[in-house]
Amino acid sequence: MSDISGSDPIDGTARQSPGDAGGVPWLRLKPAEQFWYILHCIYFGVGYLAKVPTKKALADAELGEMTGAERFWYVIECLLFGAGYLAKVSVKKALREVGLAQPTGAEQFWYILLCIYFGVGYLAKVPMKKALADVGLSKMTDGEQFWYFLECLYFGAGYFAKVYHKKALSELTQRPVATATTGIPS
Repeated sequence: MSDISGSDPIDGTARQSPGDAGGVPWLRLKPAEQFWYILHCIYFGVGYLAKVPTKKALADAELGEMTGAERFWYVIECLLFGAGYLAKVSVKKALREVGLAQPTGAEQFWYILLCIYFGVGYLAKVPMKKALADVGLSKMTDGEQFWYFLECLYFGAGYFAKVYHKKALSELTQRPVATATTGIPS
């Protein structure tokens, strides 16, 4: 029996309070997403390492916590020419667009630089927006849908990136409530 503490502003579905079902996550991955995540984790931990910057962005937004191992790997990723930090920047931008986080000045600066570099920042943000749209926290713009489709044509890269983001979202024990109703920044 769950305690309903409100509804999502986008799709009107009920959200759970933090204590529902003894901390059981509010989101489950689809079987295909679970399969690909596990397969990528077997391949030198790629799935896990790709999830870590998303977990850091969610922790920065006070939506979840990182485990000790995730904190360790995030530091290692940051030591590798800032790869962990730069991956987190695009996630924070997507979270900002739905009203779940506020990027710092440095994160905004790096996002702009990533966008100047052949749109890398924008293209990295799109799979996170798709993951947020899949769970009903966002709506993708036509441009984001177009680029997500193209990313998926490239050997499924968009889909696989979305799986890592969705896995991080599934580890939250409470469904976040988006304050924006579209994926269009104000």
